[in-house]
Amino acid sequence: MNENGALIRWPITIFRDPCSDERQPRWVAVACEPAQLPPEAAQSCFVLQYWRRQLRCPPVAVGETPDTALSNLLAALDRAREG
Repeated sequence: MNENGALIRWPITIFRDPCSDERQPRWVAVACEPAQLPPEAAQSCFVLQYWRRQLRCPPVAVGETPDTALSNLLAALDRAREG
Protein backbone atom coordinates (compact mmCIF):
# COMPACT_ATOMS: atom_id res chain seq x y z
CA MET A 1 0.00 0.00 0.00
CA ASN A 2 1.12 3.53 -0.58
CA GLU A 3 0.82 6.43 1.86
CA ASN A 4 -2.82 7.00 0.79
CA GLY A 5 -3.75 3.41 1.64
CA ALA A 6 -4.21 2.39 -2.00
CA LEU A 7 -3.03 -1.07 -2.92
CA ILE A 8 0.00 -1.00 -5.22
CA ARG A 9 -0.10 -3.80 -7.79
CA TRP A 10 2.69 -5.37 -9.77
CA PRO A 11 2.98 -8.63 -11.68
CA ILE A 12 4.01 -11.75 -9.79
CA THR A 13 4.94 -15.19 -11.12
CA ILE A 14 5.09 -18.24 -8.84
CA PHE A 15 6.60 -21.58 -9.89
CA ARG A 16 8.07 -24.73 -8.34
CA ASP A 17 11.76 -24.32 -7.50
CA PRO A 18 13.74 -26.61 -9.85
CA CYS A 19 16.52 -26.69 -7.23
CA SER A 20 14.28 -28.24 -4.56
CA ASP A 21 13.88 -31.88 -3.61
CA GLU A 22 10.93 -33.76 -5.14
CA ARG A 23 9.81 -34.91 -1.68
CA GLN A 24 9.85 -31.39 -0.21
CA PRO A 25 9.36 -28.95 -3.06
CA ARG A 26 9.91 -25.24 -2.57
CA TRP A 27 8.30 -22.47 -4.53
CA VAL A 28 9.75 -19.34 -6.12
CA ALA A 29 7.90 -16.01 -6.36
CA VAL A 30 9.23 -13.44 -8.82
CA ALA A 31 8.08 -9.83 -9.27
CA CYS A 32 7.62 -10.05 -13.04
CA GLU A 33 5.23 -11.19 -15.76
CA PRO A 34 5.50 -14.88 -16.71
CA ALA A 35 6.66 -13.81 -20.19
CA GLN A 36 9.66 -12.02 -18.63
CA LEU A 37 10.84 -15.21 -16.92
CA PRO A 38 13.15 -17.31 -19.07
CA PRO A 39 11.34 -20.68 -19.45
CA GLU A 40 14.57 -22.49 -18.65
CA ALA A 41 14.78 -20.73 -15.26
CA ALA A 42 11.65 -22.55 -14.08
CA GLN A 43 13.00 -25.88 -15.33
CA SER A 44 16.72 -25.85 -14.54
CA CYS A 45 18.41 -25.21 -11.20
CA PHE A 46 21.58 -24.06 -12.94
CA VAL A 47 19.72 -21.55 -15.15
CA LEU A 48 17.65 -20.27 -12.21
CA GLN A 49 20.77 -19.66 -10.11
CA TYR A 50 22.50 -17.87 -13.01
CA TRP A 51 19.41 -15.76 -13.82
CA ARG A 52 19.01 -14.67 -10.17
CA ARG A 53 22.54 -13.24 -10.20
CA GLN A 54 21.85 -10.94 -13.16
CA LEU A 55 21.53 -7.22 -12.47
CA ARG A 56 18.24 -7.04 -14.40
CA CYS A 57 16.65 -9.84 -12.38
CA PRO A 58 13.48 -8.75 -10.58
CA PRO A 59 13.07 -9.41 -6.85
CA VAL A 60 12.89 -13.15 -6.10
CA ALA A 61 11.80 -15.02 -2.95
CA VAL A 62 11.52 -18.70 -1.99
CA GLY A 63 9.09 -20.48 0.32
CA GLU A 64 7.89 -23.93 1.35
CA THR A 65 4.47 -23.21 -0.20
CA PRO A 66 3.32 -20.82 -2.93
CA ASP A 67 1.71 -18.63 -0.25
CA THR A 68 4.93 -18.50 1.77
CA ALA A 69 6.96 -17.61 -1.31
CA LEU A 70 4.51 -14.81 -2.07
CA SER A 71 4.64 -13.53 1.53
CA ASN A 72 8.44 -13.57 1.44
CA LEU A 73 8.43 -11.67 -1.85
CA LEU A 74 6.02 -9.03 -0.53
CA ALA A 75 8.19 -8.60 2.58
CA ALA A 76 11.32 -8.20 0.41
CA LEU A 77 9.58 -5.63 -1.79
CA ASP A 78 8.44 -3.70 1.31
CA ARG A 79 12.01 -3.70 2.71
CA ALA A 80 13.39 -2.49 -0.62
CA ARG A 81 10.81 0.29 -0.82
CA GLU A 82 11.58 1.44 2.74
CA GLY A 83 15.20 1.81 1.86
